[in-house]
Order: sequence, then structure tokens, then C-alpha cells
Amino acid sequence: MLHKAKVLKALEDLEDSLFVDTTQELDSAYKAWKQLICDDTFKEKIEACDVDWPLPTWEGNLDDVFPVQSYTDPYQLLAVDGSQIYPDKHQGTSCFLINVGTVELQYGTGLKGATLDATPHVFSERMHFSDDGFAGSTDLVNCKREELELEYGYNHIIKMEQEGLKDPLVFLFDGSLIFWHLESKEENLKHYFLKKYCDQLKLFKKQKTIMGGYISLPKSKELVNIVRMFLLQFSTKKNPLELLPLLVDTAIVNFFLPPGARTTLFKNRSTISDYYPESVRPYFFYINVSDEIARVEIPAYLAEDKSAVDLLSAIVLDQSQKGGGYPVGIAEAHEQAVVKGPDREFFYHLIEKCGIKQKRRIMLSQKSRKKRGIAV
Repeated sequence: MLHKAKVLKALEDLEDSLFVDTTQELDSAYKAWKQLICDDTFKEKIEACDVDWPLPTWEGNLDDVFPVQSYTDPYQLLAVDGSQIYPDKHQGTSCFLINVGTVELQYGTGLKGATLDATPHVFSERMHFSDDGFAGSTDLVNCKREELELEYGYNHIIKMEQEGLKDPLVFLFDGSLIFWHLESKEENLKHYFLKKYCDQLKLFKKQKTIMGGYISLPKSKELVNIVRMFLLQFSTKKNPLELLPLLVDTAIVNFFLPPGARTTLFKNRSTISDYYPESVRPYFFYINVSDEIARVEIPAYLAEDKSAVDLLSAIVLDQSQKGGGYPVGIAEAHEQAVVKGPDREFFYHLIEKCGIKQKRRIMLSQKSRKKRGIAV
């Protein structure tokens, strides 16, 4: 039971750290930004830097602004999202579940307006993953979920084509195309899933899929790193993290990007992106959808096609406007995928029934038993 009065007191004690004033950092970053965008050699200096932290490169001018045109023509949107039930030792099972939600939306195509679906997948760690050396981890479940999201996106696009696809079709998913979560993982897990992800991206390239990973309230600091390098005068001997520790990229983008516009394209140069084939290496741009500045990540083959980038930007903006500040397709896909408390209990109940059928006893932990009924 939550003691509300004690929570209030604890929050009051933390007020100074919960709401930090970034005015000084913003002022410092703004002054640096105004100077560095006037330096015609700045891009070459950034590209020449050999550092361990992500420094992107870009096309055109760093502060280029591209107005996003309103899109009123017919189009189709496919959105995919996933959710999961992690393995729970207290439930006496190594099973985990991944639920993949898909949403197909039609605008002016004359086809059915919305098609919603969710497909659950149940895995046994012992059966599928113990030989690879990374069974039993939440990392495994998260990686497998992302693999299924990409796989479902591709398979659904193929199905839509077989049913008479009407162009244009845009595929959106929630999250990053840069697989940051693998960067610090053990090598066998990293290589296992990176190969699967990149193979899937190459299939999207073969289909010439217009696709993007949408990140709401992004916490990336790649543009902040650009400003840090300027403040450090391109010295790699000093610790950059001591500078502008509270700012994220959207603070920098706010200096120049108006609502209804996007930035130039940036090429990610993090260590993890070196594993990608060149044709699907990740690029990104920021887009001001009025309610927030979001980050959109795309593969290289799409970044090379300006008309495709313009179309993707227009549909992202349209979807955000339809969804009240967040793409409606991704929001609906999340609703299809989300696994709630009663769903979780139902899953464990079915496992118990399977145990009874197999004449096997599920060994619940005492902690789990106590949660089901606490004696006083």
C-alpha cells in the first residue's frame, strides 16, 4: 500500500533536483551554436575527429530547415509495436511471451479504413536459446521483440502487395533504428541479433520500403556533442561529458527549427553503426510536429532519395496531427500489443493448466504464493 503523505514529503525533499534550471547551459550552447554555424570549415573538422562518443556528419548546412508540406493525397500506413511478459522465476517457468501489434490504416484509397491485429508468440528459453549462451535475460526478450517487430513489418508489406498494394505505403515503428541496446552487450548476443536485424533491413531495401523509426521525447545527444566539440576547440584530451550535461539534442534543434519543418539529414557514426552494411546504415532527422520535436531514423537507401524523405516527413507530420501530437498509427499498434495485468495472470494460469495436463507440478516461489493471498 502506498503511503501518500510520505510520498508527498519525499517529493518535496527532492524538488530542487527534480526541476533543474538549464538556463545557463542553454545560453552557453546558443552562443556556441551561433558561432559554429558560421564556420565554413566546421564540418570538415568534425569529420576529422576520432573520438569514442557519437559525432554525426550531415548534408548541406548544419542549420538547414526544410518545410514539410501538408499531405492530402491517398496513402497507406503500416505500424508495428511489441510488448512482452518476461520470464519470472517466481512463477516456476522459463517461458516468455512477445505480443506483436500491427495496424494498417487507409486514407483515401477506397480500401478498408483500419485493420488491427495482435499475434502472441511464446518461447521456451531452454528449447530455443540456451545453446547460444544468453538464456534467462531481459536483454534476450527485448532483442527478440525487436526482431519480431521488423519481421512482422516486412511480412505484412508483402501481404499487402499480394492483396493489391496502393502506393504510397509508409511503415512506421516506435523506437530507434540504431540498436544502441546491443552496444554494450556480450559479443555473441550482439552479433546474433545484429545479423538478424541487418538482414531484415536489407529485405526492406529490396522492397524499396519507405520506413522510419519514430522517437518521441528523444534523449539523444549527438548534436549536443557537436557543440561540445566546438567548446573544447576540437581537443580530444578533455572530458566532453562535463560540458552541457543536462541538454539533449532537442534543446539545440529548438534554436532554429520552426513547427512544421525538419532538419537536414544526419549520418550516425556511433560504434554500433559500423556493424551495418553501408546501404542500411542509420541516418536521422528531427521534425517539429508542433507539440514536440521528434526524432526519425531511416536507413541509408532511403536517405539517398530526397522525394522519399519528403514523403516520409509529410506522413509523419500528418499522422502526428491526426494523433494529437503523436502518430496515430504507432499509438494504435501499441494498444494492440500492450500486455496488461489481467493478461499476465491469464498467461500464468494457462501455464499451470499445461502443467496439469502434462502431470507436472509448477513450482511457485513462496513470494508468488504470498502475493496470491496474504494471511494476517
